[in-house]
Amino acid sequence: MEITTSYKQRRTDLLTYLKGSIGILKAAPHMTRSNDTEFQFRQNSNFKYFTGFSEQESILVITPNNNIKFHLFVRPKNELQELWTGKRMGVDKAKSILDIDEVYSIDDFAEKIIDLLPDHDAVYCDLFGDNSFMQDMLGYIKQTQTKYRKSSLISPYKLGDIKHFTKNLRLTKDTNEIQFMKRAAQVSSKAHIAAMAKAAPNVNESEVAALIEYICKKEGAPSLAYESIVAGGDNANTLHYIANNQKLNDGDLLLIDAGADFNLYASDVTRTFPINGTFSGIQKDVYLLVLDAQKSCINMSLPGKSLIEIHNEARKILTQGLIDLKVLSGSLDENITESHYKKYYPHGTSHWLGMDVHDECHYHTEKRKDIQLAKGMVFTIEPGLYFPKSDKSIRSELQGIGIRIEDDILMTAIGHENLTSQIPKEIKEVEDVCRRPLQELQ
Repeated sequence: MEITTSYKQRRTDLLTYLKGSIGILKAAPHMTRSNDTEFQFRQNSNFKYFTGFSEQESILVITPNNNIKFHLFVRPKNELQELWTGKRMGVDKAKSILDIDEVYSIDDFAEKIIDLLPDHDAVYCDLFGDNSFMQDMLGYIKQTQTKYRKSSLISPYKLGDIKHFTKNLRLTKDTNEIQFMKRAAQVSSKAHIAAMAKAAPNVNESEVAALIEYICKKEGAPSLAYESIVAGGDNANTLHYIANNQKLNDGDLLLIDAGADFNLYASDVTRTFPINGTFSGIQKDVYLLVLDAQKSCINMSLPGKSLIEIHNEARKILTQGLIDLKVLSGSLDENITESHYKKYYPHGTSHWLGMDVHDECHYHTEKRKDIQLAKGMVFTIEPGLYFPKSDKSIRSELQGIGIRIEDDILMTAIGHENLTSQIPKEIKEVEDVCRRPLQELQ
């Protein structure tokens, strides 16, 4: 586990946001897969962001009005449990390694929290997370009010959502975070390039998906950031298609949306390419339209711009393209105002990227102004066009085509850096990689 001084600074920054209120962050629980088996554990993003700690059954408590500000509750050492489920850091080691003011056993949380709550007028935690924990917190607040009813200390009398603060803090990535995201992007790039070479008529989507996961893990990424989308032909017109179990057909396109996860930091990349290695005429026309929109959006990714401005640029180019393809009729302004383009471009162009694939950061200021892009922000640019086979209102050559092109963009002081630019997306480059033997790329 990496430990850096940034975790303590992040807690201090959160302390400033909390002012006179207590803050509580809870580790993720282990999720049951079936009966007595569990999914692979993945730490809660906010908890990891402020502690660097990767174990379950842990709680961070921040008390601005106490002499001791930071309190961490962790699982105590237990030889029998560790025999079955792995080593625990334990109370003593956690205090020395994690640089937390006080560390206690999680078994003592119910007793200790009653004495930490007084002298704080509000409790900020994840209001929309673990419902049972929220019920427990309401009970602890009630006990505190009863215990200290004759004291001069106030007891908490309201609840707030701590994510209102964490969304601000996580928006700008520090040097360590950027390095993790660059590493995730590098791994994803190798996986996508290999997938282009692997795909061929009669290969199953599952084989390509397995190769992507294999390469990501081989290159040091412990997991994928999300369920991969490996969608051949018309399957690409299901935006969150994850069945990944159909045979790839000659003449179709393959859309792959997949990204590695490195130290809980995500990459999110999409490429669309011809299964047989050659774009057909109409496939090329639609692909170049989407690529033109993406390039234009990337070029306008500058400090002071906003994600909504980038989206407006994408929908303008794509809508005009739909008119040129005779999919839509009427003027550009009319089709945008009436949202006719949404039938073929139903999603946004960008989202924040970080510890979560759709990173939990604000898109607007408290004054309801769009967040302006600035150094350290990371986001996707992913325009697309989708023409389902079931849509008989369009000409047959378009039916079954679904194309999306997505890159991960890091804002710099004067512009941007495309973290996933290594993955081919120009027509000739894509076709060249598709035709190369997989062995040459490994």
